[in-house]
Amino acid sequence: MSPQAYELRIPARRLLVGMLLTVLPISVAGLYSLSESERSLERTIGTHFKTIAEATAAEVAQFIHDRVMDVGVMASSPAIRDVIEEANRSYQGLSEEAVAARIDRTEKIWNTPGAEPFVTQMLASRASRMLRRHRELDPRFLRITVTDGRGATVAATHKTLDYFQADEDFWRAIYADGRGAVNVTDVLYDEVTKSYYFGIGVPVLEEGTNRFLGAVDALVDLSSLFPFVNRLRLGAAARASLVKEDGTIIVSPEASLSANLKSAEYSAVRDALQTLEGRQTGYVVADVPGGSRRLIGFADTGLKDDYRNLAWIVLVSQDVQEAFAPTRAVGRLVALMALIGLAMVVLLAMYLSVHREQPITDIESPQRVTT
Repeated sequence: MSPQAYELRIPARRLLVGMLLTVLPISVAGLYSLSESERSLERTIGTHFKTIAEATAAEVAQFIHDRVMDVGVMASSPAIRDVIEEANRSYQGLSEEAVAARIDRTEKIWNTPGAEPFVTQMLASRASRMLRRHRELDPRFLRITVTDGRGATVAATHKTLDYFQADEDFWRAIYADGRGAVNVTDVLYDEVTKSYYFGIGVPVLEEGTNRFLGAVDALVDLSSLFPFVNRLRLGAAARASLVKEDGTIIVSPEASLSANLKSAEYSAVRDALQTLEGRQTGYVVADVPGGSRRLIGFADTGLKDDYRNLAWIVLVSQDVQEAFAPTRAVGRLVALMALIGLAMVVLLAMYLSVHREQPITDIESPQRVTT
């Protein structure tokens, strides 16, 4: 007895309908899922970058607050208060003109041999020795200067460029019309130490009356902030930066403040920083100069609330291609399979459209030959 022959007949129209009901929805669902996964991945990595930026911003802010506290501790030390009060007492009984004349005479000879005895005595004082000891223990402090209520230098870690400081912007900010205020300067350059720094000034106030007695001003090395920013290692095309509110780079693995460069990423997040929704989201995906598309997380250090000169922003960014690389291969495979399915449906539909005037022949399986 010969084996039974099997035939498979599938009308082309029914095949098209079947593909429309199965392959088409699956392909569309695959493409939609791929699109949603891309957005979900973007949100996940963007939120991660935002978290890194916030943590770095918090560390930078804490560093500044800690250094302000350090200077505040110096300002409250007995040695500093004693040298300031002694200098202020020396003005008693003198008219304003006499005080100004005495300060002016010292200022004129400050950078001449005539001032050497006074400078030597000042640097040998207990207050100056304490300041130098503090600088030795904490090299982040470049220079520390103490002035009396008139702005004259009365103790320091070094010989200052000028004897009289009251005509400087930083001193006037600390004096604050006699009220006394903590002041932190913008980033500046010190010719003596050849270093970029920011200055921290703390007033010395009389106990009980809060009358302004003098000031302690310290220069803090900017490179102290480098470890907080440069230690981030997210990938070959990733980087973190600390920038000013105008986009000038303060700290970045690829540039320093001396280059006076603007951050390409900052221009992309500037608008987001101006809105509550943008700050809450904390990241953007944007094209930056140079043809790169980057995922950028950002966070405000919040320092401007206390120190108006420190409107600093932390940026963490990575090239989108690198950021999405772990799932890129899977996504491409899903997209390829979905496109193949759609292509099959389209080709079959085109075939039926071309042959719609001709009789449709059923698709049959080859008949098996029996013996």
